Amino acid sequence: MKTPMNVFNTAMKKKKNRKGFSLVELIVVLVIMAILAAALVPTLIGYIKQTKQSNAKNEAAAVVSAAQTLASSAFANGDGKYYDQSQNGAEVKVVVDGSGNAVATVSGDASSDALTSISKLSETDKAGGTIAKITFSNGVVNLVQYSNGGTNVQYKTDTNGKGTYEIVANFS
Repeated sequence: MKTPMNVFNTAMKKKKNRKGFSLVELIVVLVIMAILAAALVPTLIGYIKQTKQSNAKNEAAAVVSAAQTLASSAFANGDGKYYDQSQNGAEVKVVVDGSGNAVATVSGDASSDALTSISKLSETDKAGGTIAKITFSNGVVNLVQYSNGGTNVQYKTDTNGKGTYEIVANFS
């Protein structure tokens, strides 16, 4: 006659001999993983987008700083030139109006020397970004349009001289 202990021992021996997981257990685990992935993927995509925008804004800030260096130097020299020390002191012409104020809009191929100097000074040439336009007057940067990886950042100064960065779809 089998005692309850014998029945228990027989059931335990059968479970010990079994190897691996059943199909139902595997399906349950896969369903749980699919639910977790469906919940996390949109959140992660949002974080990736925010990170790209933050990086582009930081790079645009470096461009503004480099452009301000170029504009201030050209304004202070009085001859409307910035002397790029990274290129053995090469002259970079900045447009000067009749009153001696540095007034310039550098974009595209119009002032490639100035854009190259600003790009090297801000190290955005290594980041793969492109400077679309920079405008400054009286030694102060008024506008910078910068894009990297499909993210367009525009820096503008208001009437009080305060600058703001914003992500834009297209440059106006």
